[in-house]
Amino acid sequence: MQQVIDSIKSQAEQSLIPALRAAEDQTERAVLIKSFIKVEDRKIRDMHDAGAGGQRVAGARSAMLDAAIHAAFITTEERLSPKGKVKVAVTSVGGYGRGLLNPGSDIDLLFILPVNSTKIATLTKTLIQEILYLLWDTGFKVGHATRSISESIREAKAEQQSKTALMDTRYIAGNEAMVDKFITTFRRDCIQKNPEAFFELRRNDISSRHKKYSHTVFLQEPHVKESCGGLRDYQNIIWVANVERGTCNLEDLVKEKILTKGAYKELEAAYDFIHRVRNELHYHTGRSTDILTLQLQGVVATNFQYPEKSILRRCESFMRDYYRHTRAIFNHTNSLMEIFHIEIQENDKVSSWLKFIPKPQKKRSEHDGFVFRDGRIYPKHSDIFKNDSGRMMRVFQEAQRRNHTLAPIMRRLIKENISLVNEEFLFSKANRETFRAILERKGDVAHILRAMHKVQFLGKWMPEFGMLDCLVQHEFFHRYTADEHTLRCIDQLDALVEDQRPERSVYRDILMSFTDPYALYLALILHDTGRAENLREHTDGSAVMAARVCSRYKIKGARRSLMTFLVDHHLTFWKYATNKNLEDPEVIEEFAGIMKTTERLEALLLFTYADSNGTNEEAWSPWKESLMLQLYRSTRSFLTNGKNQYEAEQQEEMQKLKKVTKSILREKYHEQLDLHFERMPEQYFRYRAPESIAIHVRAVRRYLIKDEKAEPGFQSSDLRWINRDDRGYTELVVTTHNRPLLIEKVACALAASQINIIAANVYTRTDGITCDIFHVCTEDQLPVTNANTKKKVEDTFSELIQQEDYQPEKHLKKKRNFLQRDSSDGGIPFPVRAFVNNHASQQHTAIEVQALDRIGLLHDLFLEIGKSGLATVHARICTEKGAAVDTIYVNHLDGTKVTDQDEIQKLEYNIQKLVGFEHAE
Repeated sequence: MQQVIDSIKSQAEQSLIPALRAAEDQTERAVLIKSFIKVEDRKIRDMHDAGAGGQRVAGARSAMLDAAIHAAFITTEERLSPKGKVKVAVTSVGGYGRGLLNPGSDIDLLFILPVNSTKIATLTKTLIQEILYLLWDTGFKVGHATRSISESIREAKAEQQSKTALMDTRYIAGNEAMVDKFITTFRRDCIQKNPEAFFELRRNDISSRHKKYSHTVFLQEPHVKESCGGLRDYQNIIWVANVERGTCNLEDLVKEKILTKGAYKELEAAYDFIHRVRNELHYHTGRSTDILTLQLQGVVATNFQYPEKSILRRCESFMRDYYRHTRAIFNHTNSLMEIFHIEIQENDKVSSWLKFIPKPQKKRSEHDGFVFRDGRIYPKHSDIFKNDSGRMMRVFQEAQRRNHTLAPIMRRLIKENISLVNEEFLFSKANRETFRAILERKGDVAHILRAMHKVQFLGKWMPEFGMLDCLVQHEFFHRYTADEHTLRCIDQLDALVEDQRPERSVYRDILMSFTDPYALYLALILHDTGRAENLREHTDGSAVMAARVCSRYKIKGARRSLMTFLVDHHLTFWKYATNKNLEDPEVIEEFAGIMKTTERLEALLLFTYADSNGTNEEAWSPWKESLMLQLYRSTRSFLTNGKNQYEAEQQEEMQKLKKVTKSILREKYHEQLDLHFERMPEQYFRYRAPESIAIHVRAVRRYLIKDEKAEPGFQSSDLRWINRDDRGYTELVVTTHNRPLLIEKVACALAASQINIIAANVYTRTDGITCDIFHVCTEDQLPVTNANTKKKVEDTFSELIQQEDYQPEKHLKKKRNFLQRDSSDGGIPFPVRAFVNNHASQQHTAIEVQALDRIGLLHDLFLEIGKSGLATVHARICTEKGAAVDTIYVNHLDGTKVTDQDEIQKLEYNIQKLVGFEHAE
């Protein structure tokens, strides 16, 4: 690195400075500096492209700018004041002050004056302005301040952000003695006088940032500077070490035995790696880009020459490295902050007691080689694990029982002795029993598993889980890595114990009454372990892993059966609820056949709740939850009462439903109600509230009146909007006579107003009147409440149903999906799928689609189905984060399934082509 810096300085001294001295005007000087920076920056970029470390590249760019500013300063000073030096100093602060300048970063300068800025001399002012103009002309974004030493100290005391920036003040040019004086004064007056306040400032900064980024490094699209484990975490600990230990070199903390050599090396390697990533982001985008998006992950992985053939595998390898490095910074810096905090607390206790008053005795106890003090667990001596490796498991049980955390020294000792978790340890009955006891404490498991994972114990104790470490999940809806997702699932399960919200009572009651929490928690830990196998269906691999763990842990009988069931079927509940027609009794019977018992049904509902909420914050919407609960309650009734009783109850419910609905309606609607029950298909009435049926009956009567009064040839309709705020959507009921392209025109009218369809049910009475029900929401996943939007939909639909020559293009303006892969930027392709499934329903053919969502996609699907001579009878629509996962049930116009293989292949081909499936040709 020093060689690169010396080369840059030499080039400036030999060519730039003489050229600046000979230049005739400011414009020529700006061209010379710009040319110097361009040449040197090209050399540095070549270093980066050749694989140079992040700090080396950023340091070289800082040295390049130092040389340019120094050259500009001395030549300008010589020209403006040939008889003597101007008493001013140029310093760098902030990131540039640390001597690391990424390609897109701004530069921050502080000009230190010998007098207050209000009394600045004309000559000094002119010199500063000329230097700034030269930098601006080269294209740099320059932040600057011009202050005296006393003014800078006052600013630092008044504004904490300024105080932090000034900690990295570094001399560049001018009066070096003033810079030394400023640094000494700043340290004395702003840091040493109140170090506790500064430490608290840094703690608050860390806490707020970590909260913003979900307290995890394992985000799908992390911010390389501000996210957990990013550059800011490393810089924070440097600032704190500077205040607490008077050093900016972490190697000094190794000498003081606060930091291990291994931890120091991990921190330095991680900091260098993230700088390299940031350099690449800035170089590629040409600006200060700090969010590592899905698209840019592919760019970085490719440019860093990860060897895997596919873009997905390259991204996985790169992001695994990225997460491991950021996790090292996250864990080590948090540990150092904790160590410093403990020291501050200890010092506070000592200083707060007068010498002549006896010091209070610390609350301290010992057990099994552990020392318990102030809510933390310490080792009695460094050989506790060597003497008894089982303590490695028992220390976590003690942490759980006493609600203690592991002291930094304990965490370090576990890592140092992790090799003791060997085959003998894994097959130890005592260790198994202790682990089982930990998992059986409902609501108190997740934080212990996180503590195990933090010190690498969990992955060693359960190698099947260890394979998930930092594993990127390219299923689009997952926000976290596989290991973090698993732990968040367990967070969700734990949280139910103290969650008193009425809407969570069904899950809380199941958990609290569940008799085998060990099986439930263990199945959650294992449910995604198959992802490490790179199988098409990860559930198969997970089931194999679960069987292996059951054998090692001697789990047999009913417990093993339950665990295997939960792992094998952890996606089944979700798939049935979101893809199948829950109003079809055969669907309920089929699902009940898989569940077999109410215990399994309840366990799988609980499992699905935890899994979905642990995937991302939007996965468990009110609409999706209503589907889950509908499936759960129907299946529970079927399992409890049997098929015959279930069907009998359905008929009985039908009669009750009609009676209650009639009581809601005024007498003038009763005749239409009787016709509605007589002419509507039976599945329409299943799980339909009497209030909804009453609304539909009124809609039919209103439509018939409109139709009777309409001009000949005019196609009448009635659109009714029903708010379902508690479920997160609005219900739109479209009543008219059935006609070709009807559902396509409804979809077109909705798409034209940027309204998403999340479910569609098409019902046609025997007299030809349709009662089509759409569950719709805004692009923000909220109910449709705007009156103007509703009016636009109604007007558009009224216009469309009059058209014999249907022309949707007038209303549908396709916009590019933000996920759309640009082949020029090396991004990750979205997994597009489309296929015809004749096994999903006994009555209908299912078309299953996963595609990039866009305005009008559902309309185009419906239109393609209509062109194929088929009718849409039911649809399950799921739109999330720019992706559509839909299941559309279709039949021939005579009500039969599509069975001809040629017809199926043609339908599948056309749908695949429509959604952009790459291999459709």
